[in-house]
Amino acid sequence: MKENMKKFLKKNGYKIILVFVLIIGSLVRIYNIGEMPNGLNVDEASSAYDAFSIMKYGVDRNGNSFPVVLYAWGSGQSILYSIIMIPFVCLFGLTEFAIRAPMAIIGSISILLVYYLLKSIFDNKKMALLGTFFFAICPWHIMKSRWGMECNLFPDLILFSVLLLILGIKKKKSLLQVLSFVVLGISGYSYATSYLFLPIFVCTILGYLIYKKEISVKRAICYLSIVFVISIPLIIYLFINIFDLNQFSILGITIPRMKMNRYEEVSTVFSENIFENCVNNLLDLARLLILQYDDLEWNALKSYGLYYLVSVIFLIIGIHVAKSKYNKNIYNKIMNIWMISSIVVGAFCMININRINIIMIPCIYYIILGLYEVLEKYKTMIPCILIIYIVLFVCFIQDYKKQDFNEYFTFNSGLKDVVKYCENSSCENIYCLYSFKEPFIYFMFYSQYNVNDYLDTVQYFDENATFDNIKSFGKYKFYLPQEIEENSIIILPKDSVFSYNIESINKININQFDIYEF
Repeated sequence: MKENMKKFLKKNGYKIILVFVLIIGSLVRIYNIGEMPNGLNVDEASSAYDAFSIMKYGVDRNGNSFPVVLYAWGSGQSILYSIIMIPFVCLFGLTEFAIRAPMAIIGSISILLVYYLLKSIFDNKKMALLGTFFFAICPWHIMKSRWGMECNLFPDLILFSVLLLILGIKKKKSLLQVLSFVVLGISGYSYATSYLFLPIFVCTILGYLIYKKEISVKRAICYLSIVFVISIPLIIYLFINIFDLNQFSILGITIPRMKMNRYEEVSTVFSENIFENCVNNLLDLARLLILQYDDLEWNALKSYGLYYLVSVIFLIIGIHVAKSKYNKNIYNKIMNIWMISSIVVGAFCMININRINIIMIPCIYYIILGLYEVLEKYKTMIPCILIIYIVLFVCFIQDYKKQDFNEYFTFNSGLKDVVKYCENSSCENIYCLYSFKEPFIYFMFYSQYNVNDYLDTVQYFDENATFDNIKSFGKYKFYLPQEIEENSIIILPKDSVFSYNIESINKININQFDIYEF
């Protein structure tokens, strides 16, 4: 019996460890995602409401039918994650769980993709297993997998496309190569930084593969055409918004015109001092990758960073190893091209973790190479380094669980019960102080407001503003009146000074809000 067990463990040891790592990695991405983070991000609420609105009414909240890019705040929001979200909203309703479940599932699948990526590049199960372990416990990927921001989809899609490409080249499978470029084309709809990343990455990859005689020029043109055709609606969208043309619809699909383009807001491509700004952006990028923090606690915890602070040394070693030891490995070169393309994007991007998230997986890749190189040379360090990372991981999870995201201006956790109270009230006017970011979208989200009624009644603080700040819709008003009418509700942050002379007929506290009824 013991001999059989030993043989079984010897034969299946790697698989058992891999399954264990996958289970742990998936659990920390999926467990309790409806409640943690404990606050709903304003962009999560926005993309989720638009997913609900398109599913139920066929339009986003600006009335655009099946738009290529969501209108959102007037500056656009990528639509792909909202499309992926629709089946979950259909099954589970418009809830925090429905918003985050797709990202958590995609994040969990990505752990397995990393295993096959490393195994395909190096034909080394030990390195693949080590890399999968590190990726599974990586703080950046755990945190980004646990909330439904559309930008967080982009790196996983590129990971999937790169794996398909490497497998397609290695196995001489044209179908896998075609699928890789299909995924690359689709990824353009996941986040605006793809508009710069994809042309650089796709053209460089194709040029390199032609140079290495892995594909013909004819095949390269075919792959480039696949990405181009899939991207045509986005190209038209960019053309319309750059040249201030009118939006239009064709076959029910809307190419929208924005008040302001978010890609211009966060990019230095359109700036006057482009060289100086690019240098500053690259310095900010280097600082971010070393310090692993951008002053936004919902992107990274300062004590742990993106991939644990201690990992910087392995990142540097890994970059050196990729350049020297694996320089002739064409699959490693593909990862290098991913890294270089990301750095170019970083030069033209105002840096924070969300905007430059496309660089994170290449950085993790180099960290894995550095770790493996050190552990292969100094095998006695294996227990020590594993214990360090396991302890860091456990501490990170504990600290992450303690985070109160409601403290951050872009998150809110107390409005669900407030909106439920207001929906059940017979009051004709509900006033909410504009004390947190875009309160109107939370009321639309939690009430599952009819988008047609919203479009009929919406009013703006300034209709000419480049960013849509909603003053009111229906019975909901996001300001305080000079005088309070009867049959009204006032919503204020808890313990706020109430400056009206009239006394309320009822006052209750719901979460962090005081509600006065008149």
